[in-house]
Amino acid sequence: MIKTVQIKNFKSIVDLSLDLGAFNVFIGENGCGKTNILEAISFGAAASADKLDQEFLGGRGIRVTKPEFMFSAFTNGKKEKAVKIKFIEEYGRIISCNIVIDPDNSKKWIDTVRQDLFNAIIEISAGLNENSLKIPNTIANLYYDVQKLAKNSQNDDEFHTTLPISENVFTESPIEDYIVYSPEQSTLRKFEESNQMYPLGINGAGLFQYLKELILDKKNTKILKEIKENLLLLDWFEDFELPQNLMSNEYALKIKDRYLNEHLQYFDQKSTNEGFLYLLFYFTLFISKDTPQFFAIDNIDASLNPKLCMALTRNLAALAKKHKKQAIVTTHNPAILDGLNLKDDNQRLFVIRRSIDGYTRASRIEYKKERTMKLSEIWTGGLIGGLPDNF
Repeated sequence: MIKTVQIKNFKSIVDLSLDLGAFNVFIGENGCGKTNILEAISFGAAASADKLDQEFLGGRGIRVTKPEFMFSAFTNGKKEKAVKIKFIEEYGRIISCNIVIDPDNSKKWIDTVRQDLFNAIIEISAGLNENSLKIPNTIANLYYDVQKLAKNSQNDDEFHTTLPISENVFTESPIEDYIVYSPEQSTLRKFEESNQMYPLGINGAGLFQYLKELILDKKNTKILKEIKENLLLLDWFEDFELPQNLMSNEYALKIKDRYLNEHLQYFDQKSTNEGFLYLLFYFTLFISKDTPQFFAIDNIDASLNPKLCMALTRNLAALAKKHKKQAIVTTHNPAILDGLNLKDDNQRLFVIRRSIDGYTRASRIEYKKERTMKLSEIWTGGLIGGLPDNF
């Protein structure tokens, strides 16, 4: 799990640090920078996966613009030339990114930390022979030497790369698959095959294609059962299954409404309500073993009843814990907050706001025993900020 994220010089963000839990909710007024934080994390994720080309950035949920517009405008006249992002994992590993415009291609980004590490590894490994590679500690020592080289190569000591000597250094970081999801009902209703990041695209593309795979593979019975159990938040829902005689490139579901006449019990995704589609997407995302371990959902409250929002928050927080997922969600619906249990340190609420100088800041709202009002009332009452104050 990612314990801390530090961001410097990205869009509305000058210098921001967030200590995350497993399930994190961001609130704040429109334009305060909630989505910019999600995108900054995605930018760092793309750098850590060595996928900074423009075509990869859009697929991770980043609003791609001219490179010069990705840098912060709040630098007191000093135009910084790098976006700096650091991820600190729960067991101590640190992944740092120093992302700059490629001097040879003004439309391309490069991560100088990764570049320095790569060059250092080549330089150090050139001194290893076949016999030394058989020594168990050789690779650990190699990373130790690279760590020192990388630290010395950085002007900003706070953002040097640290690679602890442990078995964790060889494990893939959850940050590499991070995506910002913004599901859209028009995309969710599609029957045709879609080409996007497997298994789910940022707008929900591929959902029914993936569900078809799950249903056809009998090993996924428990996963499907859990998805269906969570969908019982909708009192009319009873079941879903694959239509008969689907062609190999067709993707659809038969959805069962327990209130309908037995001759009209099933309908497809083009006929169902959008709330069902969003819930189906969210539960598949949190429950599946094939979806990213760390991800974000922008505007999770779309098309959902307030009481359903509260129940959804409870369910997703529980699913994140059960399936070892880490999620950040943004919302403008106060009811989402009432499903949070701030006694649980894994569930965290952050208010995102603009400072007096205009750049993005974040503050965590922690549990207080003496607090008696609902979180939704505290927010709408203006007691924790995150609301417009110009009217």
